[in-house]
Amino acid sequence: MKGEDVKSRFAWLGAVALAAIIASQLEGRAQQETNGVIFITTRSAQDAYWRQFSSSRLWDGDDLKGPGVFSPGDAAMGALLQDYGYSVRLLPEKALSYTNTASNPPVEPLYDWMGAQNDPFVYYNGGGGATQMTQNDACKPVLVIVSGSGSSGDIPPVNDLGIPIMMGEHSCLGNNAQRDHSQIYLYSNKSSGNLSDTNVQGFYMQVVDPNHPIMKGIPLDSQGRVRIFRDPYPEENAHIPTVEGFRGNSNYGISWTAVDCAEGKSVPAPGLTILGTLATTITGTAEEPVTNINTNQVVFAVMEKGALLADTSTDEFSAWYNLSAAPSRLVHFYVNEGGSNNSRRYFNALTAWGRIIFVRACKWAMGEELEPYQGLGIIDVSLVGPSQIKLAWTGLIDKNFRIDGTLDFQTWQPVADNIVGGTTDTISRTLDISGAPGPVYMRVAAMP
Repeated sequence: MKGEDVKSRFAWLGAVALAAIIASQLEGRAQQETNGVIFITTRSAQDAYWRQFSSSRLWDGDDLKGPGVFSPGDAAMGALLQDYGYSVRLLPEKALSYTNTASNPPVEPLYDWMGAQNDPFVYYNGGGGATQMTQNDACKPVLVIVSGSGSSGDIPPVNDLGIPIMMGEHSCLGNNAQRDHSQIYLYSNKSSGNLSDTNVQGFYMQVVDPNHPIMKGIPLDSQGRVRIFRDPYPEENAHIPTVEGFRGNSNYGISWTAVDCAEGKSVPAPGLTILGTLATTITGTAEEPVTNINTNQVVFAVMEKGALLADTSTDEFSAWYNLSAAPSRLVHFYVNEGGSNNSRRYFNALTAWGRIIFVRACKWAMGEELEPYQGLGIIDVSLVGPSQIKLAWTGLIDKNFRIDGTLDFQTWQPVADNIVGGTTDTISRTLDISGAPGPVYMRVAAMP
């Protein structure tokens, strides 16, 4: 501790108390339960009370461009997890903080709407909050997801309860000290941020570790990529209010949570496993193409509990100060919800694969055993000509294949049989559909 400044001492003592309380409650929770509640931290500025302590100090309900008092991406994230059977709880980020970040270091106590000093452990211990203090072990969080929809200065401090963290806020991925001590030490000298240029960064993730449990079985294209973001829907921005000098927020956009690990920039922590980077894109014209080498931008990475973190001595007020090993599984998530001044619906722009990988990442973080993804294996269906289509899929060495078709999903008829596998490369067939009586639905079956 530097000097005897009263405010510094208060902040330091608060951090010690925080660590002590957390450590005392860690006993008996060595094995992570997956039947509990997944916390998703959302914007404090959405809440009429907590916005008073937000670094933005604005109320999102007053933003005429919207989306007002909710973040569509956070809602979509929660709804998807509910579809998979999980209980979800959206909380303003400041609800999980002790102090008001208006000062730096953050020494001003934060009070809840009942006038008591806010205590995040009411929530961490399965309590309802200021108006419902009853706590229930069944409602303790099993995962905390920080989507990045809020202000970077509002992200709650890290927990030391062994609760996994999925981080979509780029500013908290490294060991750069944050005002609320929210950094998770996955990188040293963290640089870069949210990347959203579809022409330069593109829509694809280059998969670095296809054999990691999260990614195993996820079908990749011939370049080892998986598409994470979709194209805009035809009418997605059709009705945005626009007058001279004014345009509402776009409903469509992409936002990669990226960390630049090029030479001389960010350095991954010793225990970090990189799963994906941005893929190389080609822009410009056919005559003058421009190759954008993006593979230095890490967008998806994980750390196992007990793996080595980056240097944690950079923030003496962090609950992880001088900690060398990760206290839980940690995830660098590829989507950042963007915060203020946009529609905060980047999660909504994910492809089906982007959502599937998200759910698998959540399951992995919570300690669930993951089976390799079992898909149909079909990776491309394209129109070759007015009366032809091309089907392509990933082959298997020990399988032959058959294509079946149906008009009604009840009676299936063979279309092409005895298609020899014998390779792990792509197998394809071009089919003449000129004689089809109507829309035909097809399936590829592995034989036997």
